Amino acid sequence: MLCNIIEILYIEEMNRENINIAWGITGSGTFLRETFEVFKRIKRDFNVRITTFLSKAAEEVVRIYGLKDALDVVSPGGYYQEVITEVNAGVSCVYSGRFTLGRYKALFIAPATSNTVAKIICGISDTVVTTIVSQAIKGVVPVYILPSDVSEETTIPCYIDRRSCIGCMECIDVCPYKAISLVESLPRINLLKCYGCRVCEEICPVNAISCFEKAKIKIRDVDRENINKLKTLDGITVIEKPSSILKIVGNIVLNRSL
Repeated sequence: MLCNIIEILYIEEMNRENINIAWGITGSGTFLRETFEVFKRIKRDFNVRITTFLSKAAEEVVRIYGLKDALDVVSPGGYYQEVITEVNAGVSCVYSGRFTLGRYKALFIAPATSNTVAKIICGISDTVVTTIVSQAIKGVVPVYILPSDVSEETTIPCYIDRRSCIGCMECIDVCPYKAISLVESLPRINLLKCYGCRVCEEICPVNAISCFEKAKIKIRDVDRENINKLKTLDGITVIEKPSSILKIVGNIVLNRSL
């Protein structure tokens, strides 16, 4: 019994020596694929453990943007390398105590939807992502937030341009997820079934299918105001591009090694 207790204490002490980073994802496509590339590089280049927290909308968006496999690369499982969802976190978000205890060196929310930003500035903690932000601030864990609305450009999921489509139906036949069906004699992608695999895009003979194109958007005044309010909150730093995450984590690792 004593040996077991000593072993548990030893493992816990060793875990404290590791650099743990938390990443919260919300339901925005803006910056999403770019942020995944940054975290994949962090996992490859630095000796850090990454816990990924997903809102309900994020679970959907990660699939639609073809990033489910990449999620397993960033957080492959194991202690402090879990993928945490609204379901496995529980209503009370049982993992939030890690932030209260200061087990993470930093928390990144990237991308953060306008809805998430609005909740944070109002002190609302009703999702796994907004809860960990609240607990991180209480535990004095630095929080870095990348609002999707700092950019006037977003990324569009896979879609079929019906003006160019010739109705050959090859995309319907090739889709491994049966996400494409006929609507008024032409194929349409059902994003609730789509996994962003791009097989349809590759096979289309007339290039009528596009995945992850950039599109210009107008930022609402209320979202600009909320981002400015977010910048004034204690414990939170607003960042404006995914590459900033790599620099921040690099500095954390460097300071730890000094």
